[in-house]
Amino acid sequence: MKVNEVFQTIQGEGLYSGAVTTFVRFAGCSLRCEHCDTKYSWASEGVDIGVPVVLERITEVCSRPRHICITGGEPFEQPRNEMFALIHALLDWQGSRGLESIVIETNGAQDVTWVLNKPFRGVTHLSVDYKLPSSGKQDKMLADNFKYLGPRDVIKFICKGDEDVEYAKKVLLNIMNNASCCPVVLFHSLGGTPESWLPRRVLGFAPELHKRFDMRFGVQLHKLVEMK
Repeated sequence: MKVNEVFQTIQGEGLYSGAVTTFVRFAGCSLRCEHCDTKYSWASEGVDIGVPVVLERITEVCSRPRHICITGGEPFEQPRNEMFALIHALLDWQGSRGLESIVIETNGAQDVTWVLNKPFRGVTHLSVDYKLPSSGKQDKMLADNFKYLGPRDVIKFICKGDEDVEYAKKVLLNIMNNASCCPVVLFHSLGGTPESWLPRRVLGFAPELHKRFDMRFGVQLHKLVEMK
């Protein structure tokens, strides 16, 4: 597994926004969106280490992490068997180290279905981007990724302007009749700043969308506060 860095800071977005979190950032991402905020992880080949060493790196940062975030780059471009083994190893920390959550942040272009309906789903949550036109990668999204997300998973939209918001609305309309898809739907403005135009636009969505999805507006804390 090619690891770029392991560190502790506050979680900047998602269901655990503001929580002290230990991050494992994997190196490399084939998608390479224009507005990615971790472009440095693309260029780095990372350090090629196995699961036991990843666990050691985590405990060096925090011996009893409450929240762990697996991110990138793109973590699901790492060998699937090793990622599976890492998640299972971390599950043992629920009792011994008090681990409460494992969040996996992924770009929407890599298959996540192998994680769904597994025994570790109770503590493992997916945060899946849906890339919008401003990213230039909207055609790379895998439709199956958005069929079975649960109520503690996240679909994340990063919006630059009206075109992105309209596209996000069409995506939600397309998946709203799939009863097995019930994630939190999170909207951020590009750049992380709290801009009023975006929640106003989201509030204007059709009532059936608000009834169907738990829609939220977030501010990307890691872009507002330099912590690392």
